Amino acid sequence: MDSSSRPTISILDGRYELTLLALTSHEDSFDIAYSVTPPLPEGPEGQSPVLLVIEAQDDLGNEYGDWGGAFGLSDDGTRTEGEISGQPGLPAAARTLLVRFTVLRGGEENAYDLSLPIPNID
Repeated sequence: MDSSSRPTISILDGRYELTLLALTSHEDSFDIAYSVTPPLPEGPEGQSPVLLVIEAQDDLGNEYGDWGGAFGLSDDGTRTEGEISGQPGLPAAARTLLVRFTVLRGGEENAYDLSLPIPNID
């Protein structure tokens, strides 16, 4: 995704923006790099009280589940940067991935759907 086509959505009552930076495909999984601005709050011992999970479906009807991820404060402290993974891997014939991002916070769930182009993996 180039910087002009990076999908951005408002999350958590419009107080934060989630921006998708890249979709990278691997043989057995895929990764979505993202940032959240301003940075997510930290709880005890540096843990965030906010958790992001995904589920997805491609344009061929294949379904994908969350495979974990990691995030942390950016070097300049202005945003949270992270990467979340899904599996299994994406087939070469798939062109679009509909991803449901679910933000978990304080026992509440808020879901957001975004459609992402799948990079050519031939």
